[in-house]
Amino acid sequence: MRTVLGLFAIALFIVGVIALAGSVTYLVVRLTPTRKPDEPTESA
Repeated sequence: MRTVLGLFAIALFIVGVIALAGSVTYLVVRLTPTRKPDEPTESA
């Protein structure tokens, strides 16, 4: 029984880590301003 609970705990931990990484990535993408690419100036 302890083995089943241990496997369940490991699976829950992996899901938690993936969810945390996804949440942090989503927040960083949403909160950081996007930089507009500089328009190249024509020097002719």
